[in-house]
Amino acid sequence: MTLKIPIQETVKLVGSLRLCGRDKSEPVVVRKREMVTDEKVYVAVTGKDLESKSSLVWAIQNTGAREFCIVYVHQPTRISASGAMFQEQKLRKEKEKAHNNLDKYLNICRQMHVNAEKIYIEMDSVEEGILQLISQCGVKKLVMGAAADRRYTMTMKDLRSKKAICISREAPDTCHIWFTCNGYLICTREATRRYKGTSSSSLTQTEATKGTESVASSSMVAKDDVQIQVALIEAATSNRETRLEVSKRKEAEKTASDAIKRAKESENVYLIELKRRKETEKALKETKEELEKMRSEAETRTAESNRVIRNLQGKYSLSMKVLRRLRDEQEELKRELSEVLKLKSKCKEEEASPSNSKDREPPQYFICPITQDVMEDPYVAADGFTYEGEAIRGWFNRGHETSPMTNKRLPHTSLVPNLALRSAIQEWLQASSS
Repeated sequence: MTLKIPIQETVKLVGSLRLCGRDKSEPVVVRKREMVTDEKVYVAVTGKDLESKSSLVWAIQNTGAREFCIVYVHQPTRISASGAMFQEQKLRKEKEKAHNNLDKYLNICRQMHVNAEKIYIEMDSVEEGILQLISQCGVKKLVMGAAADRRYTMTMKDLRSKKAICISREAPDTCHIWFTCNGYLICTREATRRYKGTSSSSLTQTEATKGTESVASSSMVAKDDVQIQVALIEAATSNRETRLEVSKRKEAEKTASDAIKRAKESENVYLIELKRRKETEKALKETKEELEKMRSEAETRTAESNRVIRNLQGKYSLSMKVLRRLRDEQEELKRELSEVLKLKSKCKEEEASPSNSKDREPPQYFICPITQDVMEDPYVAADGFTYEGEAIRGWFNRGHETSPMTNKRLPHTSLVPNLALRSAIQEWLQASSS
């Protein structure tokens, strides 16, 4: 004989209750041979890797039960219209990770030589999932964490987890609950009355992974009582299935409406993306053109810079030549100054002699090569020769760029006053006039 106990519809609008992969609308099959005398202990675990290991080990070592059921309530990510495929892949990965974690807990049970199975539930609220499991499966014994193990202290006596507080307050009073933390019993919520329904703690064998087969059925329930319970359950099932069909139809209509809405939204998103793509392509084209223009300008500027650099190098080379020439002229002027000083001393000697004070001829270097007269304002040109300032300026103003003495092209037309020679000429003139 088979007892069909359907899982009630969830209260939440979003989310569903799945026991080991079974949808909330499917009935859970409980066979008569699975009603055992030893009550099964349910252990609630978290999604992190073996975070609730201490609670499971405490339950195996202290409850004295032979069968355990490891319960995990998963809060799935909401799927939006955009990126639905990526989010569905993410949901599948989360589910696979949760089942792998549950398998690790089952392996611990096998190592400790106890029978165990797992229950995987998907619901928006962890508290709602555990409370619904207690109500629908008639859970009589439950072990769950009072707080995370890292929050355990030696003086801890009260519940610190919001989920534990909610379940302690809202769970049916037929369920005995142990609250543990870091392998220690924190507090216990005693069951105040016995559960009057049928024992429906085991789930379908195809979706629940068991360590070993369930224990043989108990002899505590009489055959007649079972038949009465079956009749009552089947009547309730028929009524519930009718309401469920109506709910499914409304949900299907809502799903279709949502699908149409999502299709329109997807179409709008596609048009927006197409527009953005065209704008991006246009901007990319303009950017390429701008880059080409900038590259051309850069090449032009580089060529101009190279030309300016070459000109500057040429001017620098010319300046260095002029500087060397000026240094040579400076040395020449020093030599001339030395000669002038010698002449000056000679003139003084001649002045001292009365016989030679009259009818003296001027020295040759007092004579301007252009005017052939004694210079009054002597200047040194770039060729190293000294000229009358007014005469050499007139030479340059007439368009000449060559030396009057050598007829070679001058590197520049700058003039340097020959102060030493001018002083010597003035002294000579004063001596001659006296």
